[in-house]
Amino acid sequence: MTAALTDRYIAATVRRVPDKQRREIEQELRAAIADDVEARIRRGEAPADAEYAALCELGDPDRLAARYAHPAVALIGPDTYPEYLHALRGACKNVLPFVYIVLALIHRAHGENAWAALLRPIGSTMTVAVYLAVCVTVVFVIADRARGTRPEAGLATALRTPDWTPDRLPAAEQPRPATRNRLVTGILKAAALVAALFAQRVLSPVTTPAGVHVPLINPSLWGFWIPYLITVLTLTALLNAAGLRMRRSSPATAVAGAALTLAATAPLAWLFWQARVLNPALADSAGALARLTAPGNWIAWLAVLTLTLATAGALAEAWRTLHRDRVAV
Repeated sequence: MTAALTDRYIAATVRRVPDKQRREIEQELRAAIADDVEARIRRGEAPADAEYAALCELGDPDRLAARYAHPAVALIGPDTYPEYLHALRGACKNVLPFVYIVLALIHRAHGENAWAALLRPIGSTMTVAVYLAVCVTVVFVIADRARGTRPEAGLATALRTPDWTPDRLPAAEQPRPATRNRLVTGILKAAALVAALFAQRVLSPVTTPAGVHVPLINPSLWGFWIPYLITVLTLTALLNAAGLRMRRSSPATAVAGAALTLAATAPLAWLFWQARVLNPALADSAGALARLTAPGNWIAWLAVLTLTLATAGALAEAWRTLHRDRVAV
C-alpha cells in the first residue's frame, strides 16, 4: 500500500473535523482503508490498484469529513455542504466584484467625486452579497431535501459533478519555508514606512498660507506610539529572520507573528477610531480636510476595516500552521 496516497486522503479528511475527533477518526479511517486494501489484495488485485479502488469507494474526503463534522439534523446536510460552500464562494467571487465596479462607475458618471464613487457602492455590494447568499442557500436546501427523498438520484439531476478519484487529492501539506525574498521584502516595506513617517514631517503636501509644511501624522504620536510601532516592525523583521534561519515555519513563530500583528493593528485601529492619527492642524490648514480629523469619519471606518482584515489573515495563517503541525504529529 502506498502510504503517501493514504496519508494524503486521511490528511484531507481530518483537517475539516474538530480537534477532539481528529485522532479517533484518523485511526478509524486508516484501519478501514488497510482492511479494504488487504481484502482486495487477497482477491488478486495489485497493491497499488487495491489502494486506489479503496479510496475511490470511500469517496470525496470533504464529504466524508462533513459527515463527521456536522450534526445529522441541519439546514444543509453533510453530503451537500461541500458543494454548497464551493458554489457560494464561486458566486461571491464572480458576482460581487462585477456589482461593485458597475455601481462605482454609475456613481462616478453621476458626477460624484472619486472617494464617494469608491466608498458608496460598498454598502450596496454588501446588500447584494446577503441576497446572493440567501438565494444560493435556498437552492441548496431544496437540492438537499431532494437528495434526502431520492437518495438514489442525489444531486445528479441538478448539480452533476465529475466522479471523485484519488487523483484529485491535494498534495501533502508541508511547512512552507521562510524564504530570503520574504525577509527582504518585509524589511524593505518596514524601512519604506519608517522613511515615509520621517519624510512627511518636512515634505507634506499640505502647507499653511505662509508656505510652512503641515505634517500629515499627528506630531503627538512621536512621544510614544510611533516609536512603539517602529519597535514592533523591528521585532517582526527579527522574527522573519529567525524563521529563515530555521528554514521552516513553526507553531511558535506563527503565534509570535500573530501576536506582533495584534500588537500593531489593535492600537492603530483605536488611534484611527479616536481620530488621533491625522494631524488636527490639517483642519485649519485645509478646510476640505476638516471632516477627516473628526472621530468616526470614513477614514476611521476604512482603516479599522483594513486592519481587521489584516489581523484576521494573520490569525488564519497562525491557525493553519498550528493545524499542519498537529496533523503531522
